[in-house]
Amino acid sequence: MDVEDYIITFLSIWVLISALATKSVDVFLTLTLIGLLITLEVGGLFLDKEQKENIKPAIELLLIVFGIIVAKKVYEVLSK
Repeated sequence: MDVEDYIITFLSIWVLISALATKSVDVFLTLTLIGLLITLEVGGLFLDKEQKENIKPAIELLLIVFGIIVAKKVYEVLSK
C-alpha cells in the first residue's frame, strides 16, 4: 500500500469511529475537522500539491461550520 492509501484509510476509520461514538452532529463535524487537520499536517509531507489542494475546500467548509457552532454556543451561554 502507498502512503496515500494509509492516509485515506486513517481518515475513513477516523470518520467512522467519530460517527459511531457521537450522537451530536456538532461534535461529529468538529471531530471530522480535527481528523482532516491531522491528516493534512502529518501526511502533508507524503501528499503532492494537487492532493493537498483537494483537501483544503473540505477543511475550509468545516472551519466555517465550526465557527457557526462556536458562535451558537457563545450565544447560548450569553443568553442565559
